[in-house]
Amino acid sequence: MLPGQLPETGDVLALAQSENFTVAARVLPYRIRQHLMAVYGFARLVDYAGDEACGPRERLLDLLESDLARVYDGTPRIPLMRAFAPTVHECGIPREVPARLIIANRRDQHVRRYETFEDLLDYCAYAANPVGELVLHVFGRADPELTVLSDRICSALQILEHSQDVAEDYRRGRVYVPAEDLRDFGCDESEFAGGTASNELRALVWFEVDRAVSMLRAGQPLVARLSGLSRLAVAGYVAGGLATARAFRPAGYDPLAVGVRPRRARILGEWVRLSLAPARGRDDRTRRAYEYCERITREQARNFSYGIRLLPPTKRRALSAVYAFARLVDDIGDGTASTEDKLVRLQRARDSLRNVHQDAKDPVLVALADARRRLPVPLEAFHELIDGCEADVRGNSYETFEELVHYCRCVAGSIGRLSLGVFGQRVTGVAAERADALGVALQLTNILRDLLEDRRSGRIYLPRQDLRRFGVRLDLDRRGEFTDEESRIAELVRFQGQRAERWYAEGLRLLPMLDHRSRACCAAMAGIYHELLRRITEDPGLVTRSRTSLPGWQKAVVAARSLAGMTS
Repeated sequence: MLPGQLPETGDVLALAQSENFTVAARVLPYRIRQHLMAVYGFARLVDYAGDEACGPRERLLDLLESDLARVYDGTPRIPLMRAFAPTVHECGIPREVPARLIIANRRDQHVRRYETFEDLLDYCAYAANPVGELVLHVFGRADPELTVLSDRICSALQILEHSQDVAEDYRRGRVYVPAEDLRDFGCDESEFAGGTASNELRALVWFEVDRAVSMLRAGQPLVARLSGLSRLAVAGYVAGGLATARAFRPAGYDPLAVGVRPRRARILGEWVRLSLAPARGRDDRTRRAYEYCERITREQARNFSYGIRLLPPTKRRALSAVYAFARLVDDIGDGTASTEDKLVRLQRARDSLRNVHQDAKDPVLVALADARRRLPVPLEAFHELIDGCEADVRGNSYETFEELVHYCRCVAGSIGRLSLGVFGQRVTGVAAERADALGVALQLTNILRDLLEDRRSGRIYLPRQDLRRFGVRLDLDRRGEFTDEESRIAELVRFQGQRAERWYAEGLRLLPMLDHRSRACCAAMAGIYHELLRRITEDPGLVTRSRTSLPGWQKAVVAARSLAGMTS
């Protein structure tokens, strides 16, 4: 195609097959389908001129604007405009409606960022909402009240498309995610050039998709207000939007790593449901937030997930929310950003704990708000977790075992106390002390398991007093292997293992204080780590060679034994 040349009619109309919704369903009468395809052809032609043309786009848009005037005079020259002309005249479409699409594409040539969501909605009023109004004109239903509902649907569909195409838009030099949202989630637009999304970016995408779903639900009464063929057609557009939003779930809200596209079967299912029962559906934001947290837990909680599965639904969801926030904090500390940037992001996570409510932007905060409402979850314990992570970022080391225990209480005892609240227990007294002790035991196991990996990352957690006592330096050679005598490291590891056993002995005394399902969950999580510690103390050389772990079948056996009431 030559610079400045417009595409062939057939090439434009063929793109209808790749849309998130059915443009012109075959169940509609032929004449209606013709009108809908004419509307689609016009809108797509304008988008091509503004988005994809390799020549002077402003001149192409001038050409389309001139030919749109000819549509109303009866003398259009461009084939897709000639196809659009009968629709304009038969359906009584005012010129300013299609003209707004050209205005939107002119804006795209100069405006490449949007500061606020209100700014983005103003753009959608030109780039998306006119299409819905054109469709209403096709069915003779373009009255003001219905147009308001249509605008909500069309803006939602546009936002979903922006969320799908963040990487593609960024390559074109455009960012349609509001800058205020990027800042709120601690994201930088440069992340759109990456191959996978961070947890912060995934949370941002969840928020944009969730907001679009709420807008679809707000516009859904339009389907109920219509009847016959118009209801069928508009229900199809809403169904495509809902199916697209759902397609983000299996993708983990990561449009950088996975192409997000709705399944046809899902679109059809939503379409049938809306057509038969078009009343406004339940807009359960909390449910969607929990689903987001549970996915993070399934994908990233390699050991905890075995125990979490044993809980009843309410507690399982709540503990997934706790894990998701803890994962966010851990990922900041373990990431590749600078020390200064990590500390800023950790402070942002700390500040976010003041905004744990149903209307929060972040799905994890939405889920935590519901968990706190249902269960005595001490969210203030997250501040200790962040304290520990900040210590990691600053490169703190520990002279004595008592100093190390304080660190363990921050990063793991806090999770033990949060879990105790999820189990429905008051986080006070002996129960809180034992939950804290169990967390320390698990963290000491982590430290031994990750001895080589942490050292390669520049971290040494074992107390300097103990290193001197056993004559160990934990220096690395050029291959990244320990230079100390293996027998000395083995003695050190067994000594630390014995210490951890004493913390397990105290922490496991929590189990009789819990209900059966909570006890099974706690026993499974502790049992997996306890078994890992036993393997390490039996063969300390494991931690000098690589990061060791239990095979999946053994973790499953531990979980099954825990459910049956058999502790490790």
